[in-house]
Amino acid sequence: MKKIILAFAFLSTFFLHQSCSKDGGSSVNSDASSSGQNGSLTRFIIVANTLYTVSNDALQVYNISNPSSPVFKSTQQVGFAIQTIFPYQDKLFIGSNNAMYIYSISNPETPTKISEVQYFVRGKDPIVAVDSVAYSTVRNAWGGGVLNTFNIKNIEQPRTISATAMFNPYGLGIKDSALYVCEADSGLKIFNIVKPFVPTLKNKINFNEIAYDVIVKGNVLVCYIKGGVVLFDITNVHLPVLISIIKN
Repeated sequence: MKKIILAFAFLSTFFLHQSCSKDGGSSVNSDASSSGQNGSLTRFIIVANTLYTVSNDALQVYNISNPSSPVFKSTQQVGFAIQTIFPYQDKLFIGSNNAMYIYSISNPETPTKISEVQYFVRGKDPIVAVDSVAYSTVRNAWGGGVLNTFNIKNIEQPRTISATAMFNPYGLGIKDSALYVCEADSGLKIFNIVKPFVPTLKNKINFNEIAYDVIVKGNVLVCYIKGGVVLFDITNVHLPVLISIIKN
C-alpha cells in the first residue's frame, strides 16, 4: 500500500506541475486531453489558488494562496448524498446519488449554481465533462449501474441523452475520442465517442482485479486497481499499451 500512496503522490504532483506550467497556474481541465487528470472519484479539487471540497450535502471553498494557512471563504448547501466533484473550464460538476449539479466558478470564492439534472437510476456517481457533453456512471448497491450521457451545450438546461447499462461501474476519464470507464472486476472499458452523444464500446481490458478509477494526462493513462496501479500508453486512444504495473 505504501508503494501505491507514493506512486499517486508522485503522479499527482507531476500532473499538477504540468498543468500549472501549461495553464499559468490553473488546474482546471480546459480540454479533452487534460480531462480526468484529477481522477473522477475525488471529493476535493484545487483550481489555481482555490480548494473546493464536498461533504455529504455541501460545497466548501478555501483560499490556499498561502498553503500553510488555508482561509475558509464560503459554504453552501448543494443536495443530499454528495459524492464527487469534477472541474471543467470555469465550472464544477458535482455528483450526488440522484443528480448532477453544475456550478459556475467565474467568481472562484463564491460558486453559483447554474443547473442540475436528476438521474433515473440512483447510486454512486462520478462525472467527467468536455465541450458540450458530460458523462456519469451510476452504480447501485446490488452491482448494477449505467453510463449516463448528458447534453450540456445549454449549460442552464442540461439534458439526459442516454443511459447505457453497465455492471458495477466506477471512475471514468476522457482523451480525445475515447472514454475510459472502470467497471470493477469486469476491468476497463474503452468507448468510442467520435459521436459524443452515442458512446460505442470499442475495447475492453481485464486485469483480473477490481478497476476503480483512471487519471488521464497526455498520452498516459493511470488506472487504479485493487492490487495496485497500472500505467498505459494511450498514443492510440482506443488501444492502450501496457507500460508498467505497480503492485501493493
